[in-house]
Order: sequence, then C-alpha cells, then structure tokens
Amino acid sequence: QVIVPSTTKPLMLEKIRLQGADVQVHGDNWNQADAYAQRLVEEAGGSAAYIPPYENPLLWEGHSTIVDEILEVNPRTGAIFVSVGGGGLLNGVLEGLERSGASGVAVYACETIGCDSFRLSWDSQELRRLEAITSIATSLGALEVSPVALERAKKHGRVRSHVVSDLAAVEACETILEDRRVLVEPACGAALAAVAGRDAIAKSELQSMESIVVVICGGSAITTDLLADFKSKL
Repeated sequence: QVIVPSTTKPLMLEKIRLQGADVQVHGDNWNQADAYAQRLVEEAGGSAAYIPPYENPLLWEGHSTIVDEILEVNPRTGAIFVSVGGGGLLNGVLEGLERSGASGVAVYACETIGCDSFRLSWDSQELRRLEAITSIATSLGALEVSPVALERAKKHGRVRSHVVSDLAAVEACETILEDRRVLVEPACGAALAAVAGRDAIAKSELQSMESIVVVICGGSAITTDLLADFKSKL
C-alpha cells in the first residue's frame, strides 16, 4: 500500500498504480498521510512494515553517495544546492560531506515560500512546524523538516537557507527545459532558482568559488502542460 495526500497529482497517482501498488489518498498534506500510514502498520501487527520516504538512515546513506561522485569529479567544489522537503536529500548530502571531510563546502538548502519548513526551523535554531502547505511545489510539502537534518546543518556550519517564490521556481524549470531539454517539477526548480533568475543569490556571494553544483531531482510529477498551467496561475 502507498499512502499519499490529496495534493498528489493524478499523473503521479496513475504512475504509482502502474507499478502494481494499492494507492490510498488520505489527508490534506504529507504529514497527515504519513500518520495514517503508520497507524495502518500498527493495526496490522507484524504483517506490515512502515517504509518512510525520507526519515531513515539507509536512505541518507544512499543519498550521500552523490557527494562521493561530486568530489571525485571536482574536489574543489565550493557549494552544493539542494531542494529540501522533509530533509532526506539534505541529510544525505551533509552525511557525505562529513564522511569525506569536506567541511569547507557550503550547502544551500532551497525551498519555495509556503513549503519552507527548514527555513522556519533554521531561523529559530529549533524544530518548528508550518501551519499549512501553500506552495505549488507539493513534493516539498512536509510541515516539519527532519530533526536530524536540522542538527546536521548546525554541525556542518556552512549551511544557508534560501527560499524562492513559486514563480521563480517555475521559471527555473522553464529555463532548464529550454537550455538542457530536461523536464523537472517546481520542487527541483527551487534549487535551480537559487542560482539563476529573479530570486537568485547575489553573484558576489558565489564569485570566490571555483565551481558549484545544483542537485537536479524530481521529474516524475510534471508535464509541459502542467508547467504551463502553473505559470498561468502565478
């Protein structure tokens, strides 16, 4: 069984069902769907297991190998930009940097306004929870970031939170589609928008870095028609 919130797009529901899964839609956001999934597992006794989408050390270890590949290609990488929802990818990147002894690499945790649970916690330096998800980038829609990600970010010391508008994220998706023929969803556009576009980080902040890396993720729940529809509503 796969439990998803009501914000899940029909396109994604169909793709999951095509894999043979029994898909149930529950709740207005990911957290409500997740709580329901855990309740189902508890009620099933020992006949079911809970598989989280981001809050698990095995997932973080897998994500961390991205850093191995990045530093193998360019050991002088100055910064890595990642989109943050629940914090699984961020956890992995920080784990990889710690394992590699690459404490000098800056990490930019990128979100859209209305899906910025990491920013909320980072600014207060304690775990905080959003009241609701109001961004179109619903793949980033966790009300609360992983507590492990927050603590790892504090430990790394070179993490910056960067939040962009939905419009900037969508425009970044359009840019990479035009330039690279790669179709990604607004959740990925958050990281792309941090380096180019209306909400990008000041170039002076990155000038001293020999190279930067943007992790491109999330292209399953998007089509060119959906992208155009997002743009028309912003």
